[in-house]
Amino acid sequence: MFFYDRTVLPIVNVEGTSIELDWTTVRKAVCERPCNIILVEQGGKLVGIISHGDIIRAREAGANAVAVNTNFTALQGKRFMEARQIFRSRKNIHELPVIDEDGKLEGICSRYDDLLYLEYSNPWKANKYVEPFLKSLERASFVKPPAEDGRRRAVVNTWVKHFREQGVQCDFIDFESISEVAKKGDPILLTDHEQDLAAHMLLEAIDGKPYPWHCLYTFKGFEDKMSEHAYDDLVQKLVASGISIYNLIFTTDDSTPGRKRLKEGFGTWLNMPGARDVGPFVPDAQAEAFYDEHYTKEYAEAVGKYTIELEKSDIFTRLKDCEGPYFNVVDGERVTLDQPDDPQHTIYFFGPCIMIGAYVEDQHTIESFLQKRLNEAGYRYKVVNCGCYETRYQEMVHITSTPMKPGDIMVMHIENRPYPQTTTIDLTDLLDTHDVPNEWLLDIPLHCNHKVNEIYANELFDRMVAEGALKKNEGESTDPKKAEPVMLSRDLAVNSLYLDLYYNDFHPVEGMTVGTVGMHGNPFTLGHRYLIETASKQVDKLFVLLIGDELGVFSYPERFAMAVDATSDLENVTIVSGGPFQATRNVFRDYFVKINPSDMTESALADTLIYAEVIAKRLGITHRFLGDEKHNPKMDFFNKLLLETLPKYGINAIELPRLAVHGHSISASTSRNAASEGDLETLLDNVPVATLKYLIG
Repeated sequence: MFFYDRTVLPIVNVEGTSIELDWTTVRKAVCERPCNIILVEQGGKLVGIISHGDIIRAREAGANAVAVNTNFTALQGKRFMEARQIFRSRKNIHELPVIDEDGKLEGICSRYDDLLYLEYSNPWKANKYVEPFLKSLERASFVKPPAEDGRRRAVVNTWVKHFREQGVQCDFIDFESISEVAKKGDPILLTDHEQDLAAHMLLEAIDGKPYPWHCLYTFKGFEDKMSEHAYDDLVQKLVASGISIYNLIFTTDDSTPGRKRLKEGFGTWLNMPGARDVGPFVPDAQAEAFYDEHYTKEYAEAVGKYTIELEKSDIFTRLKDCEGPYFNVVDGERVTLDQPDDPQHTIYFFGPCIMIGAYVEDQHTIESFLQKRLNEAGYRYKVVNCGCYETRYQEMVHITSTPMKPGDIMVMHIENRPYPQTTTIDLTDLLDTHDVPNEWLLDIPLHCNHKVNEIYANELFDRMVAEGALKKNEGESTDPKKAEPVMLSRDLAVNSLYLDLYYNDFHPVEGMTVGTVGMHGNPFTLGHRYLIETASKQVDKLFVLLIGDELGVFSYPERFAMAVDATSDLENVTIVSGGPFQATRNVFRDYFVKINPSDMTESALADTLIYAEVIAKRLGITHRFLGDEKHNPKMDFFNKLLLETLPKYGINAIELPRLAVHGHSISASTSRNAASEGDLETLLDNVPVATLKYLIG
C-alpha cells in the first residue's frame, strides 16, 4: 500500500446540482496528474470519484459526459490498517480516498506500492544483468511526473542518471504524448503502477487507442526486462539438458493481405460493443460467431466471461483450484483431458492466457487438443497445463521448480520474443495460412476460440513429429512426479534467478565471517531489531533475508522499507530479498498449508539444503541466526531441523531468545492489533519509531 498526497492527484472542482464531467475535463485531469481515479470536489469537500470503469461504461453508452460516482468507499483519516484490510477483502477496490473530519480530501491509499519499492531497491550493482542490458540499449523515453510530485521526480532522476552512465539517450515526454512516441518503438517508462493504469485509462477508455504493450513499461516492470538475459541463460541450459522447447510468439506486421486483415481487425476490435482489452472477455456481439457450433447464450456467458482466480504473491502465483462444468484446476494446473496413466515423457506448457485456455472449456485448450493427437498416434506423452498469469520472473521460477527430465518437451510463451536454441512458431503466420476469420479472435492472436486452439495444437504436433522431438516405445514409463528433476541443476536455478540478481556486488574474502537472519517482518518490530543487532555483533557481514511470500497485511515493499529504515545505523547489515527459493511456496510449500510440523520434513529439508549447499557456498556464510520460535510449532520444528543440519555444512546455527517488554515477548501480531486500535503506547513498546509511519501515518 502507498499513500499519495492530494497535491499529486487529479482533482476537479464542480458546481451546481448535476455532477458529471465532460470528456475534455476528464482527459485534462488524467494527463496533468496521471492516476487510476479522478477525485471530484464541491465546496471544498470530496463528493465523488470517477474510476476507469466509470469511463469505460460512459464510452460504451456513447455518453457526452462521465457521471461522477458519489457512492464510494473512503477513509476518514489515515487509517492505514483498515485500508490494508479493505484491499485484502475487496479485490475490485484499488484506491481509497482519505478525507479529514470535514470531508476534505487529504490523499489516497493505493493498493500498489511499487513507488515505495523503487525508493528502496538498488538493482544497479547487485543485479549482474542490468549493466550489459543498458549498454545494449540506445534510447529510452521517460514520462515526466507532475512538477509537484517530488517523490516520483526523484526516482526518475535516479534512473536517468544510471541510464546515461551506460550511454543510453534519455528523452522526457509528456503523459499525453505516449501514443505518438510509442510509434518509434523505443522503451517508454512510467514510474509506477498507478501511472500505468492511468495510461490504460487515457489510451483505451478515453481516446479509444490500443495500449502499446510492446514498449510501455513501469520502472518495476522494466527492472524485470533488464534481467531477461538470465532467462536466455536458463533456456539454453534447458536445451543442453535434453529438453526440446517450442516457443510461441506473434508478430503484427502487415506484409501479406491476410496479415493486414488480421492487424486491422485487432485494431478495430475495441470498437465492438462490450469489447475491452483490460481483462478482456468475449463480448456479447461476438459470442455467437466466436463459439460457432457450441454457442448458446448461457454457454457464452459461462465460458467467455469466466473469471480466472489466482493464488498469488510477489514470488509465487498459481491458478486457484476449482471445479465446474467447463473450467477445472487441480493442484494449480488446469485439467487436460485424457492424460495417459503410464507416460514415458511429459509436455509442459508455460505462459499466460493462450496456455491457460482463457476463453474455452477444458476440452478445447491447446493442451487437450494436443493430448488427443498424441493418444491417437500412439505416443505415450502426458500434456500438463502449467499456464498462469505470472510475471516473467515468476514464470522462470515456475519452470525451474517443475520436475522435468531429458526427453521431456516444453512449450512456452514468454516475453513474446525468440529465444536461442528453441523452435519458434509465429502464431500470426498460422492465422494467415489458415485464413482464420477475425471473428474467431479478440484483440491479439493469444486470445482465441477453440478452432484456433486446435490449429495451434496441430501445428505443434506436426512440428514435434517432423523434428523428431517425439519418441515411441522407449521402454518403461516413468511417473513424472517421482522423476528426478534433472532438467536443471539446483545450483543453476538459484544462482541465475536469485544470487546473480541480488548479490553480484558482494564478494566474501578469506577469513570473513558472514551471517544471515531470515524473517518476514509483518511488521518490523523491536524484536526483529534486537535479533539483527545481536547477530550483527558476531559477524563481519550480516544479510537479513526478507521472505518474499506474502503472509499478512503488509506487502513486501512495505516490509523491506521498514527493515531498512529501522537498521540504517548498523553498518554491516544489508536487507535483501529472500528470493523464490527461501521459505516460499516454490520450495517450502508445506509451511503454507494445514499440516502437522512432523509431516513437512521433506520440503523443510529442501529449503535447508538450497541454503546450505548453494546460497551459503556462494556467499561464504559462516553463521545463521534464528529467533526463538517456541510459540509457533511449525517454525520451532524448522529451527530444530536447521540446528541439526547446518553444522554438517560448516555453518554455525545459533538460536537467540526473544526480546520481552513488561514480561511479554514482543510480537508482530501484538503490533498489528495495536495499530488497528490506535494504541500508540503499545505500539511504541513493540516497534521502532521508523515503523510507525507505515502503521499510522
